[in-house]
Amino acid sequence: MTFRPQKSLGACKPIVSGKRPLSLKIDVDTHDGMRDGVPRLLEIFRHEGVRATFFLSFGPDNAGKAIFNLFKEKGFFKKMVKTRAPSLYGLRTILSGTLLPARPIATKFPEIVQQVEREGHECEIHAWDHRFWQDHIETMSSEEIQGQLMMASAAYRKILIHPARAVAAPSWKITDVVIATETVMSFDYASDLREGSPCFLRTKNGTLSPLQIPTTGPCLEELLTMGISDEETCVSRIIDSALTALFPVIALHAEVEGGPYTQFLRKLITAIKQNPFEIVPLGEMAKILLKDKDKIPIRRLARIELPGRAGWVSSSAP
Repeated sequence: MTFRPQKSLGACKPIVSGKRPLSLKIDVDTHDGMRDGVPRLLEIFRHEGVRATFFLSFGPDNAGKAIFNLFKEKGFFKKMVKTRAPSLYGLRTILSGTLLPARPIATKFPEIVQQVEREGHECEIHAWDHRFWQDHIETMSSEEIQGQLMMASAAYRKILIHPARAVAAPSWKITDVVIATETVMSFDYASDLREGSPCFLRTKNGTLSPLQIPTTGPCLEELLTMGISDEETCVSRIIDSALTALFPVIALHAEVEGGPYTQFLRKLITAIKQNPFEIVPLGEMAKILLKDKDKIPIRRLARIELPGRAGWVSSSAP
């Protein structure tokens, strides 16, 4: 694989000579992902000597309500079929919040949350109610958005004592109102976007976002939805995308790479180590970027659609 860097965004000082920072961003969306997937991921990272960034959902697991998108969200049915969602997530999760009660996610497992930090990983906020945000973000009021983030922030602080430093929106979906709320809450950085290089976002009324560090390239679920099931091919696609990104961020999910695809994750980490990368938590990547804060571009919020993904995601535009 050939190293094809993009145009420079200020000074990118290597962590190790000849290498560039790359981050693993793990989203934890469900009760079972927190209970079972996170410990498996911690074991793999411990064995591989890797530090990552975990974004946790703290409130109720309403994953079962995704079924209501079956006929209204473009590409949703295809994703369910191609990823074999019932076997991937399990029947209990598929029914959570509908036929069966919603179970708490990170608040149910404070000892696992604390273990994430204790083992040297970064632990930040993903959501309070992941499904509610994903389904209703376009119509949520400022008060609802603030309430979701404040509940997650309070739960985070109760478990880890200190305040959260960063946030990553569920399903990469944000609005100008989200940006304004994140700014008021003084996060060091956010990872709400897909594609593009790190930037600040300016809202229509002039509010400037925290530093945004986008996820770059496809995640495994998207590749599976596209019909790419061979693990070696999936690894190659993700590495090729990382090689073309200035600050690559690879998305993982506790329910996927911490579930049936742990062997895929081991292959992916091996491939990353064979390329010119040094794996660092997103917080360390943010510090590198903010050393040259004046060179980080200011952009506007945009929406894009991605192959293998149902619906839109947030991105940036000039």
